[in-house]
Amino acid sequence: MHAYLIDVFNSKLAISELDKIGVSKSGNLIMSDKLIFIVIKLKNINPTALNILKQEALSIGAELANHRDVITGKINISDGILFGTLVQLRIVVKKIKNQQFGLKSLSSDIENILDVVNINIEHIDPNNSDLKFKILKTNKKDLILGKYPLIMGILNITSDSFSDGGQYLNFNAAVNRGIEIEKEGADIIDIGGESTRPGADFIDEQTEIDRVCPVIKKLSESVDIPISIDTRKPKVAKEAVIAGASIINDVSGLTYETDSMADVLSSYDIPYILMHSRNKNPQNMQTNIEPYGDAAFDIILYFNEKISYLKTKGYDIDKIILDPGFGFAKSAKDNYNILNYISSFKSLNLPVLAGISRKSFINNITGKQKENMLIGNIALASYLILKNIDIIRVHDVEQTKITLNIITKLKENL
Repeated sequence: MHAYLIDVFNSKLAISELDKIGVSKSGNLIMSDKLIFIVIKLKNINPTALNILKQEALSIGAELANHRDVITGKINISDGILFGTLVQLRIVVKKIKNQQFGLKSLSSDIENILDVVNINIEHIDPNNSDLKFKILKTNKKDLILGKYPLIMGILNITSDSFSDGGQYLNFNAAVNRGIEIEKEGADIIDIGGESTRPGADFIDEQTEIDRVCPVIKKLSESVDIPISIDTRKPKVAKEAVIAGASIINDVSGLTYETDSMADVLSSYDIPYILMHSRNKNPQNMQTNIEPYGDAAFDIILYFNEKISYLKTKGYDIDKIILDPGFGFAKSAKDNYNILNYISSFKSLNLPVLAGISRKSFINNITGKQKENMLIGNIALASYLILKNIDIIRVHDVEQTKITLNIITKLKENL
């Protein structure tokens, strides 16, 4: 046999394979990006633009798929799938940049996506500085995003969380667990005082503050990693930041006391995790779930709306981290569909967080035995690591860290 398949999924592997066959350094630079194949979904494009775009794509060896009636003129709008190498798609962008029918605006969207793709697949020498990585500054260690996924360890100071409710409600138990989370290898501790499981009871602001703030204050004096406050309530977020939290993780996604939360963010200028929640709360989030048209696109539109709003409020949007909100107003099918398209959220050129730990859609497959639940969590964490997701939010920190170390070693030896 004289041929076999190789899976070239990043520039490092492309360069490695070209080196092995003796390609010159200049040839390597030219050809490595041509080995990476990119697929971009286009939404709601007029047929004239699609017909022009298809001809331009075909002329340089790329391709565009669209509705069969785009060519006949029987439809007024269509989605499309543009695909080709990074080099080919950059040429397409140049060809349509000054054309009409919305192509100029579309070229800008595609160009932004290609810039994100280029960052994600670019081989960065680990001996070089971190200047090419996104850095989020906190009152503890700076978070370097893009080098490898960061682990956010969950600390629920609640009585009714679905998997560990009551386990850390005691002050000393919570503090000890926070210290343990750091020792197990987490990069962030995420502390919440209100359960967000489906059907969870509402608790008042003061109760939530009394639960989380003493623990945050103590841990901020005891650990070297940043603390995130998991809350939808602006007053709780503010008091937690004063106590020592350096990230706000808003499970409402700016749908609960929107203006007040934006004011807190603008005042303290700290990183913000914007989660997609569809304007639902724990009491009703799994009731009357409307089907998604295109889950990834619908969530991206939601993010765009909230990002634009925060920009008008004077908040530095480069501090935003996006969370598609697994398990929040989504069916099991929706959650797996979003997992399939998790890389789509990188199109907004902001870090992406995935919180899949111990979710019911995993238990539907693994069952509720503790060991099986852990297997399911690690399986999805491995998938997210390979997808280069920026932050993975988990309960099982130690096991996830071991998984991350193994996959990182594998990628280093490509």
